[in-house]
Amino acid sequence: MKLFSRYSRINAIFTVSVFAITCVGLYFVIFQVLVAQLDHNFIRIQHRMQTYVAAKQELPGPQVLDDLRVYYTPEKDSLSGGEHFESTHFYDSTLGKDHRFRKFLFPIKVKQNWYQVTLVKPLEGPHHVASALLFVSIAVILLLVLASFLLNRLAIKRLLSPFYQTMDALRAFTIGSTQPLPLPQTDIEEFAFMNDCLKSMTSKAADDYRLLKEFTENASHEIQTPLAIIRSKLDLVIQDAHLSEAQSEKLRSAYSALKRISRLNQSLLLIAKIENRQYNRTETLSVHDKLTEKLIQFQELWENSRLQVQSSIEPANLEVNPELLDILLNNLLSNATRHNCPQGIIDIQLQPGRLEIANSGMLSPLNKDRLFRRFYKEIPNSEQVGLGLSIIHQICEVTGITLAYRFKEDQHIFALKWS
Repeated sequence: MKLFSRYSRINAIFTVSVFAITCVGLYFVIFQVLVAQLDHNFIRIQHRMQTYVAAKQELPGPQVLDDLRVYYTPEKDSLSGGEHFESTHFYDSTLGKDHRFRKFLFPIKVKQNWYQVTLVKPLEGPHHVASALLFVSIAVILLLVLASFLLNRLAIKRLLSPFYQTMDALRAFTIGSTQPLPLPQTDIEEFAFMNDCLKSMTSKAADDYRLLKEFTENASHEIQTPLAIIRSKLDLVIQDAHLSEAQSEKLRSAYSALKRISRLNQSLLLIAKIENRQYNRTETLSVHDKLTEKLIQFQELWENSRLQVQSSIEPANLEVNPELLDILLNNLLSNATRHNCPQGIIDIQLQPGRLEIANSGMLSPLNKDRLFRRFYKEIPNSEQVGLGLSIIHQICEVTGITLAYRFKEDQHIFALKWS
């Protein structure tokens, strides 16, 4: 969910809640104000009646009391009642339905007789007035909310424009680019601060990448050269006829360790180059031609290992760096060969956008969570360096290939998918 959508939802919930509470409170406040005004009119009418009775010594007629309904009830004395207001409802024969009414009761003395006077007036008038005012208030508030929503939407969309431009620039940015990050100019302080931080961060990342790339290239030469010298010297020493059997065994052990270090160094340098995007050049390559070539190269090795190879190869193309494709197929086929069992099976299936290589081997599935980690070995004391599957995974990541592993019918299956 976008930030503005989340903000709009929270703002709408809060606004509607406050709006509902305010409308209910507004209705009751307006209604009570109108009832208080009606009670004040009742008191004014009481004073007029008292003045009239004092002057005329008789109860006033309806024409003196305007449109109020007046009821006179004889009382023995003035203490039986008292002045008080009541709200009630009863059937109005004139209007033909139940209505709410406001009553004011007070005593009055005419000559020597006491009467309880009841003034009655319907509350429909205040109710209608309060409802009308409430309706107008609701309409005004809704209009303000709608106008505020539209204004916020347009304003926030415009205000966030530099943010989206920055995100587009970041999406198009590559770590190996020599051009500075093209960020938009903005007078919004927060976005300007963000852009300054991004410029500094990407500039530092580009410098670190350049240094790492230089280190990778230098390490490739500086480490491989002494390893090659040591290996050649060991070759000469091993061929010396004056060596004892124990000395020859020790030298062969050292030579084996040296070869392992050399393979480890090459694998680590390869992973570093892949991570640093040093294989940027891509071509549309024929996977089936390359795979057929690899099958011919591995044929003698499989025959010596007495492995049964089955293959079904259909035409398939892939946009990839040629070197990476060669390394990928080499590692996949080497992995299927190296971790197989005597007289085992290798099954290769190539279809457009999909390659599956299955091999027999261990009778239990591999650990999926750790399978593609560096230096992971299913057999801890194995002579392998544990980087083959990590290199496969790294190549798949940089080339947009989906890599998956599954264990089915005693076979370990590595599936590659691409669009």
